[in-house]
Amino acid sequence: MDRGRIHSLNPILVIGLIMNTMVGVNLLGLAHHASKMGYNLWWSPILLGCIVSLTLIPMMALCRRYPEDNLFRIHEKLLGKWLGRCFNILIIVYAILNVSTANEGYIRLVQTSMLSNQTATLPLLGLTLVMVYITNGGIKLIARFCLLTFFFTGWMVFLLQYGFQKGGITHIFPLFHTDWRSMAETVHNSYASMLGYELVLFFYPYIQEKNKAHKHVLIGIWIVVLLYVMILITSVSYFSEWQMDNLIYPILNLFKAVELSFLERIENLGIGLWVFLILSTSTGYLWVARKGLEEMAEKTRLWHLLLPTIISFLFIVGPLSVEKQRYIYDKVTVYIAYGLILWPIFLLLIHSLRFGRGERVS
Repeated sequence: MDRGRIHSLNPILVIGLIMNTMVGVNLLGLAHHASKMGYNLWWSPILLGCIVSLTLIPMMALCRRYPEDNLFRIHEKLLGKWLGRCFNILIIVYAILNVSTANEGYIRLVQTSMLSNQTATLPLLGLTLVMVYITNGGIKLIARFCLLTFFFTGWMVFLLQYGFQKGGITHIFPLFHTDWRSMAETVHNSYASMLGYELVLFFYPYIQEKNKAHKHVLIGIWIVVLLYVMILITSVSYFSEWQMDNLIYPILNLFKAVELSFLERIENLGIGLWVFLILSTSTGYLWVARKGLEEMAEKTRLWHLLLPTIISFLFIVGPLSVEKQRYIYDKVTVYIAYGLILWPIFLLLIHSLRFGRGERVS
């Protein structure tokens, strides 16, 4: 549990936290979402990385002006108590939706590929309990879990060599053979795979080396970009354009290219280990929802953690159809994310009008 404003996140934890909150369920379908660019999709993460790096600048500028405050407190200082809390409620809703997005996407994948004869309730309950346990330990435990996740799942990058061996690297040519419309659609469809870095607006007060925080966040972002590029180059080599456009989870089909004499159905092992990446994402957003409720109530209680957890759980297993849920996850959540990412620009403008340009507020 977070107690006070303890500067507990060292550079390694910051980099690991950024990396693993970004890499979640959306990576599984990245090649499918970027398929509008055809065989040129492999460099789309570089374009996304440049956009993310640009949008990070106002975020970090806002954080430097309020080094000991998260976005919830910044809202109340700049917008007033009641208007600030209205925006805080919207952020809490956004965080809960992201928890639901990660958990629902993974549970549906497990249900269709490994547990086709069972309902999603029991696996979701198990995933939720582990998520609550990790989140209850605070942001430092979440960051440490992200590092553990890296060691549990990072070795799977070496399995990409099997896709290279059975594919054709010449598919990446000709380079930049696409149009602006396809690029714009790909950026929009794939941007969800880059979400997670905006959480720096909330855990910035816990960072030890705040003067180097911008660099450490960028390192985490570009490690993820490099990972995405490697996966998409392998996808381009292994799949046809039709396959990338029609396979919902191309990564799972990449696992089928792996041939190990001592292991069959390695894609099931991959799905099992993917739970670490899902928990890294969902715990980060659940922590944000909890912090939002704590800031509004001005006290720390267990129900601040349990309430968003229960809402997320009921949202997944509730009466809403899968189609309506997918619309909320794929459309509503992403558009709220766009607003949150651009929101620091507006807050910086208000700050400059109230306190002067570049002034730091304690």
